[in-house]
Amino acid sequence: MMKKMVLLAAGMLLAAAGTASAYEAQLKPFADLAPKDWSEEAVYSLSALGVIEGYEDLTYRPNDSLSREAFVKLLVNAALPNAGNVRSAAGARLTDVTAERWSYPYITAALEKQWIDFMPDASGALHPELAVKREEVAAAIGKYLLSLEASDFAKRWTEGEWTKERELRRFSDDGAIGRSLAPYVYFAVRQGIMEGDGNGFRPASSLTRKEAAATVYRLLNAGLAQRKLEVTGFYAIRSYPAIQRMPLLDRVAFGWAGLSYTGAGSAKLDTKSTEYRFPDGWQEPVDAAARAKLGKELMVFAAEPHDRLKEFLRDAAARKSFVESLKSVLAETGEAFAGVCLDLEGLKDADAAADYVAFLREVKAGLGSKTLTVAVPPTYYYKGYDLRGIGEVADRVILMAYDFTHQDSGLPSAPLPLVGDTVKQALGSVPKEKLVLGISKQANQWIATGGKVTLAQPEIAEVEKRLASPGVTLNRAYPYYLKEIAFQDERGSHTMYYEDADSIAKKLWLAKYYGLKGVSLWHMGNVTAADWDEIAKR
Repeated sequence: MMKKMVLLAAGMLLAAAGTASAYEAQLKPFADLAPKDWSEEAVYSLSALGVIEGYEDLTYRPNDSLSREAFVKLLVNAALPNAGNVRSAAGARLTDVTAERWSYPYITAALEKQWIDFMPDASGALHPELAVKREEVAAAIGKYLLSLEASDFAKRWTEGEWTKERELRRFSDDGAIGRSLAPYVYFAVRQGIMEGDGNGFRPASSLTRKEAAATVYRLLNAGLAQRKLEVTGFYAIRSYPAIQRMPLLDRVAFGWAGLSYTGAGSAKLDTKSTEYRFPDGWQEPVDAAARAKLGKELMVFAAEPHDRLKEFLRDAAARKSFVESLKSVLAETGEAFAGVCLDLEGLKDADAAADYVAFLREVKAGLGSKTLTVAVPPTYYYKGYDLRGIGEVADRVILMAYDFTHQDSGLPSAPLPLVGDTVKQALGSVPKEKLVLGISKQANQWIATGGKVTLAQPEIAEVEKRLASPGVTLNRAYPYYLKEIAFQDERGSHTMYYEDADSIAKKLWLAKYYGLKGVSLWHMGNVTAADWDEIAKR
């Protein structure tokens, strides 16, 4: 978080594989989904969540018909993240879906919720491989949506109120919609998830894979619009102009302290000599945060190996000395800070994990009633972070799901599929009620000159200027879901990936999907007016 690391870790992993495909998440576009296809956003958004998947040959087969079981998986993943882990006796009622079938957990979950109870035939067979019909899709979605409504409303709707929607729509082929399914079909239509066209509703028609993605994407968005996120802003590095934006936040972490370890039992909280130190006039932003009634934390930074972090964590006396120093600073600053945010980075070795959790317990005990937030990196390669142990101690855990940048493969800092995969991994250890998705406002720029490619990380102000310059080509880069900026000048050919307002909005969307506590912004000094507009909508 504190450094724009041009990727030690991803470099280690990717260098071995030679390609960004070393990650399990799909990081290449689908070979058969045309750029700027109308379904592009839906397909790649759901793919980043793992709600939909392509094939091993990197195709999506967008125009193929969708099977019943594939649709059920889409619906269940959209409505119940991680429902694929469910096991139940419900599936035993089906004669043709056994526990060994890949779709069993999804079908089981949907049957238990009674979303697809109309699909099995009289013999108890679901025929999961059949192409799913539009009326089946609409009915299942309608049943799911009605299950979210008050029981009295659902009763009124199914007992006759649905006919008002039928009269309003007047589909030419209404008579072809199954009578038992019609109340649910029309509820999906009423909610804007499905619609007809000039040929009617076409209840018996099949759904293509890209049509299904668009339908489920609309369904997902309808639910996520109601969810709210807590937003933490990091006030550090030229953040003063963002003081006026504090009312848009819920919490603020002030990046004004570092861990100083001098060895042999000696450590302290350094607020004066590091880059991240208390600035002159520090009370002004603290007072602004107080007026906005924000939670306020003091952020403490250190990194291995520069700050000898691993050695410090093994030094019990030094840990005790640091906690006493921390308590002293918090006492001296009075009511300025209601807690602490620890950002201790670079622990790659697993043998540091237990020491780190022990240190966190000591800090938490020393804080008394004050809060403890802990920032952690993805654990693909940083093995010194026991997420389960950290989640048990901390009040909040900020997942720094970025800095995946890799020069040779062209992988940018925070491609959406990797962010989604990182969150899923973290949720296996940290309760979603504590997990915060870290977002870093940055750009990664590849400069090709005479056969040589170099990597740069331009300042945000310079990127914004470039966006408004002539001769610039702009695209939304899928599946990364980042702004792609291309141009040429005397230095060579440039390709830049930028965390713009739209990509930030998509990360807010992802955090809502997983039901996370909130998001954090590193750092407020980089956040643009357009970004703040998206944050205000969260």
